[in-house]
Amino acid sequence: MDLKEPKLDLSLTQIQAAIEDLDPRKNLQSIAASAADILAESELSTKWDDVILMLDSENISERLRLAAHIIFRAKLILDEMDRNPNTKTIVYNTMLMMDALEVSNLKGYIRDPSSPEYQNLDSDTLSMESALKKERIISIIKELQTNNPGKGITWLRREASKVLTSEGFKGYSYRQIMRDTKGLKID
Repeated sequence: MDLKEPKLDLSLTQIQAAIEDLDPRKNLQSIAASAADILAESELSTKWDDVILMLDSENISERLRLAAHIIFRAKLILDEMDRNPNTKTIVYNTMLMMDALEVSNLKGYIRDPSSPEYQNLDSDTLSMESALKKERIISIIKELQTNNPGKGITWLRREASKVLTSEGFKGYSYRQIMRDTKGLKID
């Protein structure tokens, strides 16, 4: 049996476009720029102080308030990404989730949050905080491993604890990280 690998006929431009699609910073900047265009079309200022005043203004349309909210949220997210580059993965996954949520909502697939079935979901199995915490820990450990080849998992866990605690995160003691990464294989 002769198995051949499929040949991908992708141009450099197509590959570059696909990579750019994976960059949450560029995506956020593009979204904020589109929102700023909406404000500019209405001859409104896109300066930060002016945008903040528009967030709850009753003197502008809902469309313009939403554009101001988009600019405001994008700036907060971009600032956080600058402060903590490890949030890039979380931002990207949140953007993908929101796209899926929008499609699901438009198609009527999402249940009404007030329905009894929705309210009775076991919150222990759907702990977003736990998932985000584990994602943050693993990201730091992998970054530390890249910068410190040859270091063992114990050292990586201790350093991850120091880094996360120094960045102001709570609940990242060595023991907690050890518990959260039990069975973690480092490549």
